Amino acid sequence: MGNQANVLIGREKLLLSMPGSWRIKSKSSKPLVAGDRIELQRDKDTWKMLRVLPRENEFTRRMPGRKNVPQLIAANLDQVVIIASAENPATPNGLIDRLLVIAALGNVPAVLLINKIDLADKNRMDYLNRIYRNSVTDSIMVSAKTGENIENFRELIKGRITLLIGSSGVGKSTITNRIDPNLDLKVGEISQATGKGRHVTSLAMLHPICNDGWLIDTPGIRECAPWSMTKLELQLGFQEIFSLKERCKFHDCLHETEYGCAVKSEVSAGNIPKERYESYLKLLNEV
Repeated sequence: MGNQANVLIGREKLLLSMPGSWRIKSKSSKPLVAGDRIELQRDKDTWKMLRVLPRENEFTRRMPGRKNVPQLIAANLDQVVIIASAENPATPNGLIDRLLVIAALGNVPAVLLINKIDLADKNRMDYLNRIYRNSVTDSIMVSAKTGENIENFRELIKGRITLLIGSSGVGKSTITNRIDPNLDLKVGEISQATGKGRHVTSLAMLHPICNDGWLIDTPGIRECAPWSMTKLELQLGFQEIFSLKERCKFHDCLHETEYGCAVKSEVSAGNIPKERYESYLKLLNEV
């Protein structure tokens, strides 16, 4: 917020001023983000920010509506949980795929959480399982409304710093309140006119939770593009494609039109979902 930032020392939250030079020198839209670690100096009862410690990893997208400007969302994460909605509104596959790529580029382990399973029929759930069963290391299906599988999610985030990200209306704040009701985050409703969620969270915030961990809740996103990647790096966000790269005839195969491509063979055989491959090709053409 401006030239100030909330800093947690243990479980105590303090509002401290940032040195003015930090904003001038920052290459991103913000010099500080949720998860940053700060070196502080104390003079009697006053704390002073000295420097931002090196980041272990980061979750960075391209700034919406602007070219060649990164938007750093969070840093020093144990994992990012990409929250998608099975229904009302159903999250587009393309958004999930882009978020998986951004996580991979930032060296952040990704988990896919599908919410609102109480609203989805068996065909929809089978479809999601088929598309993403080989795309992430961990996935979990929950209902924030009924509480189904929330305990499994609680164990997944225990003792970890977890970024929650997804579009508006998927249930990020509802899930967070299920994990720790003391947080009492605002919950929005789905617009009857557009069928989309309304923004409730206005900025990424780091919250200590009652079961020994930290959650970073974020504003809902409606557009998302990876920041600064090569065509070969894109494959990092598609595990099922990246795992086959050694089987391709050419070590720099882009799995597009090359001869002897193992990925295209697996797509033809039905072992890689066509939807995921088409999403990969779309992103490849955007690089």
